[in-house]
Amino acid sequence: MLENKEMIYTAIFQNQSGKLTRSRYTGVIDRREAWHAAANMGESSGECLLALVPGDHPVYTYENTFQVNKIDRTNMKAHDVFEVIHGPNDVFEMT
Repeated sequence: MLENKEMIYTAIFQNQSGKLTRSRYTGVIDRREAWHAAANMGESSGECLLALVPGDHPVYTYENTFQVNKIDRTNMKAHDVFEVIHGPNDVFEMT
């Protein structure tokens, strides 16, 4: 029996102005290899890969769910989304 070595993913990207986009991406089953390939794909168009979800899924953001005024986000503080600093009293609970 032949195995298919590809898998469909939903790639979620963020551009320099903070806008989130999604893309249907066909990659290899190995998630690390798929991540690197999708990240390179986004980088070539100036976007940062935030998440890679197995399957083809719609992605709902605030902007595409509610009527939002066009806001120029170029003046927003640039920051690393992975640089999250929590205080000693912060409690996080999974439900």
